[in-house]
Amino acid sequence: MYIGIKYCGGCNSRYDRVKLVNDIKNYFKDYQFNYANINEFFDLILVINGCHISCASLEGFKSRKGFLNITDNDIKKIAWQISKKLK
Repeated sequence: MYIGIKYCGGCNSRYDRVKLVNDIKNYFKDYQFNYANINEFFDLILVINGCHISCASLEGFKSRKGFLNITDNDIKKIAWQISKKLK
């Protein structure tokens, strides 16, 4: 699976977006991850948002299974959501 990562603006300094993505990568070691960009097609794009505002723009991004908006850091819950989305 080819997973895109799209980050929000990062205004919530208490939410460690990079650590969360590293945890996700460690959980799904067989998947390939890359920063999401509009020139690539992904199986799924994870939208890492530090709050409920969800400011990350998704205009022009392409994904076979859509987008998964992540606003918390519960890795087990996130892993379940990713697995469900990729079925």
